[in-house]
Amino acid sequence: MSFRRRLAATCCVLAGAVWTSGVLHAQGLDWLVLLIDRSRSIDEDELRLQRSAYARLLNDPAVISALGEAKVAIVEFDSRAEIMVDWAAPREAAELYALQDPKGLRRQTAIGNALAAASDLLEGKRGRLVVDVSGDGRENVDPLRLQSMRAALSARAVEINGLAILNEQSEDLDRYYSQKVVNGFVLAAENRADFEVALQRKLFYEIAGRVPREALPQRVHLAATSSDAPGPAPER
Repeated sequence: MSFRRRLAATCCVLAGAVWTSGVLHAQGLDWLVLLIDRSRSIDEDELRLQRSAYARLLNDPAVISALGEAKVAIVEFDSRAEIMVDWAAPREAAELYALQDPKGLRRQTAIGNALAAASDLLEGKRGRLVVDVSGDGRENVDPLRLQSMRAALSARAVEINGLAILNEQSEDLDRYYSQKVVNGFVLAAENRADFEVALQRKLFYEIAGRVPREALPQRVHLAATSSDAPGPAPER
């Protein structure tokens, strides 16, 4: 089966599972910040892959329908965090993102700074607040800032979920994310072809507000610190 057909089939299965479960009405999110790694460890092909995947998904009718009235903001980060798209409806966010280019040189990986930018964007917002981090590396600028921002967002009941892009240098990045970055869940993208399918799957888990129990063995990790975890729980 081709990648495109596999993606379409996965989307249909996930969308059907979410919608027929009846959880969207109760758990639907209101504000979603997408944090996208563009540090030096992300090569140009990977960066294009990430950008095009996010743009396509935010333009997908199934995703738009599932997100409903939710607003989306998009931030790219290296050692800095740059707001690429301020709050917008999903399709508008996709269109605006397609027009943007990052400013300045790409540098190190500052996940803490990215979380700080998300915190600012979510200031004063009400409802279900979700931050979604995707990247291929560990914090290498200020680990204490990452720790403090994770704790601060958790204290405000902001859910933080992650998509870890695995490579030879970061084969256990999903476990690092579960221990140091998220308070909800982490999915792993094990190669480029897997990225968009994993991103789609993660987005539907976030919308549904829970991770299906059968997904847990498939390189899906819940946050290691349960006290910091307001995010999606496994389905029982």
